[in-house]
Amino acid sequence: MKPFSSRPAGYTIEELSTIVGMSARNIRAHQTRGLLAPPVRHGRSAYYGPAHLRRLRRITMLQKQGFNLVSIAAMLGTTTVDRAERLDAAMADIARDQPAVARCLERHGVLGRDDTGAPAVVRPSVSRAVTDLAVAGIPPVAALRFLGQFMDRVAPLAGEQLGALKAQTGGGSAAPRACFADLLVSAFKIAVENAAEVTFPVGEPGTWPPG
Repeated sequence: MKPFSSRPAGYTIEELSTIVGMSARNIRAHQTRGLLAPPVRHGRSAYYGPAHLRRLRRITMLQKQGFNLVSIAAMLGTTTVDRAERLDAAMADIARDQPAVARCLERHGVLGRDDTGAPAVVRPSVSRAVTDLAVAGIPPVAALRFLGQFMDRVAPLAGEQLGALKAQTGGGSAAPRACFADLLVSAFKIAVENAAEVTFPVGEPGTWPPG
């Protein structure tokens, strides 16, 4: 029988550094910036848990996508490991219990896989919106299910409208494509904001889920 150890579960900073492929110095720097919550202290030692590991992997993923640390802090917030955990749990629930929703989100480029193969939201704007809605009381699973259903309806219309714009202008280079996309995004945002003002009047509590 192994002797009892009073060491808490988790990783030392050296172990965490090896797992995520990040120097201990950078891990400490993320703590200083507020991007990573402090470790659990046990005597003279400090230990990091699964939430720290997931947070660092998310930071690494966003850095690989070209985001700097200022942008990452704006997207993820600072020391909001609890929000990240809620989103991770929601993704695991969807992948396990609602595979059709997971396939829908993956088809639309919202859902991917992290370094461990676990389902993860790969669009920072979606991650930010879902975690903000969670703070407002809307469950991440409900928000993501709604997003998938909504994108199924919107995607064909977006393709139709972009095709019409191309036919009218003959634009085929990367620049016009990006401009057309921005134009549709702006139009869609205005339409949704107008609808939201009617659906959720100021001072009147909203209801969830819709329909």
